[in-house]
Amino acid sequence: MVKDLAKAVEGIRHLGIKAIGVTIPYKVDIVPYLDALDDDAKRIGAVNAIVNNNGALLGANTDGKGAVKALQEVSAIAGKKVVLLGAGGSARAIAFAIADEKGDLVIVNRTENAAETLAKAVHCRYATLEKLEQEIRDAHIVINATSVGMVPNVDETLLEKALLSSECVVMDLVPNPKETKLLKEAKERGCRVVYGDRMLLWQGFLKFKVYTGIEPPLEAMEKALAVL
Repeated sequence: MVKDLAKAVEGIRHLGIKAIGVTIPYKVDIVPYLDALDDDAKRIGAVNAIVNNNGALLGANTDGKGAVKALQEVSAIAGKKVVLLGAGGSARAIAFAIADEKGDLVIVNRTENAAETLAKAVHCRYATLEKLEQEIRDAHIVINATSVGMVPNVDETLLEKALLSSECVVMDLVPNPKETKLLKEAKERGCRVVYGDRMLLWQGFLKFKVYTGIEPPLEAMEKALAVL
C-alpha cells in the first residue's frame, strides 16, 4: 500500500520512471497529481496507466476499451441491448466504451442515484435491481461489473439462472474465481460467456501500446496469462 500518494507520484516524475500501471484503490485518487489525461481518462475520471514524458505525467484509461475488445471476440456490440450490472469505477469505464460502440446500454444498479448519475453521463437508460428481470428478458449482452460472486462469496449471483436466454452473451469481470456462479449457470443455459481474464488481457494489450507506442506481442501475452 502507498502511504503518501503525492510523494509516490513525485518519485515517478523525478526518478525518470517511464510508465506505470495503476490499480484499485488509486485509479481515482491519483488523478489530481497528474499533468494531463487522455480523452478516456477525462470522461471516466480514473486512470489505469501513467506515462512519464520528460517529467510531465499523462494518465490514460484502457479498461473500457479492453472490455469491449474482449466482448468483440464473441459478439458485435452495435445495436445490441447491453445490460450492465453496477455503476462503480469499472462499470463507468465500460459504459462509455459500450456507448462508443453504439450499444443500446441499460445500467442496472442497487442504488438508483449512482445508476442515474452514470446514465446521464453516458446518455443511456438505467434501472434498479427490482427491474432487472424485466431488462434481462430481451438483452443480447449482460456484463457483471460488480464484485458479486468474488471469493469468498462464490455462491452469489445477481441473476437467476432461468432468466438467461441461450442467445445471450454473458461477461463477468470478477477475476477470482475465473468461472463464477454466473458464468457457470450461463454456460448451462447455452450462453456464450466471456471471462474476466479476457478483459485483463486486452486492457494490458492496450496499455502496452500506450507505454511504448508499438504493437504489443499478443500471442506472448496470452501465453503469459495462461500460466498465472
